[in-house]
Amino acid sequence: MIFEAILASLGVALCSLVGVFFFGRAGKLDGIERYVIPTAVGVFLSLVLFELIPETLEASETWGGVAVAIGFLIFYVLSYELHRYFHSTEGDDKHCHQKGAATLILIGDAVHNVADGVILGAAFLIDPILGTAVAVGLALHEIPQEIVEFGVLLRGGYGRVEAAMLNLLSASSIVIGTLLTLLLAEAAADYVWIITGIAAGNLLYIAASDLLPRVHGSLKSYGSFWKTLSAIILGFVAMTAMLVYTHETFGHGPHDHGHDEGSEDHADEEGTDH
Repeated sequence: MIFEAILASLGVALCSLVGVFFFGRAGKLDGIERYVIPTAVGVFLSLVLFELIPETLEASETWGGVAVAIGFLIFYVLSYELHRYFHSTEGDDKHCHQKGAATLILIGDAVHNVADGVILGAAFLIDPILGTAVAVGLALHEIPQEIVEFGVLLRGGYGRVEAAMLNLLSASSIVIGTLLTLLLAEAAADYVWIITGIAAGNLLYIAASDLLPRVHGSLKSYGSFWKTLSAIILGFVAMTAMLVYTHETFGHGPHDHGHDEGSEDHADEEGTDH
């Protein structure tokens, strides 16, 4: 079972390379780069609002919001430090902003992927068939996210090979989450909401406080307000549709499975009482 779970997590991580097929040829980014950042905003907002925050609050109504706030504040501090670092090394203020945003995305995605790994590992502990279904679902909804992240890395000044390797490294943190869950079993699954909450705060900061102001402050570079708004909506709708499809088709993961079992047990108890 451990071998199958690790293999599945590696398969999900390899989805990070899908962006190469969209931005692989030299010069191809030039014609569509103005849409990459706004689309990323929409994708991240959907991921935060339709998956990470609901998961966190469902697991801990009292402290879930605190975890989200902590994740947001951590990235506020990290963004400040990265800006100082790249400003001192790059010199060009615009370039340092792009490098800082790309680095924040890599770190935020790594945190998010650890949480996905915990969910995947817990699913394999319940049933390998459930684990396989969850892996397929995770892979499908990773694809649009990884495409725009790869584009942001290119926009930040990384070369294609370097961007692909960094994206793969960030995505590979799912293996860490899977391994920790298989080794720690229930303890890891019980506290996954902390990781999803911090990841939600991370990505919310990146979308609302880093990427979106950069787009709004340089509308001429991105075409027009309406073009950027359309790109944001497109990213939001595409990511939401993928999340809804994967949840309905493959199930949300071990938490839903456990909830269903609890509901069935409760129904059985009521039936026995009658």
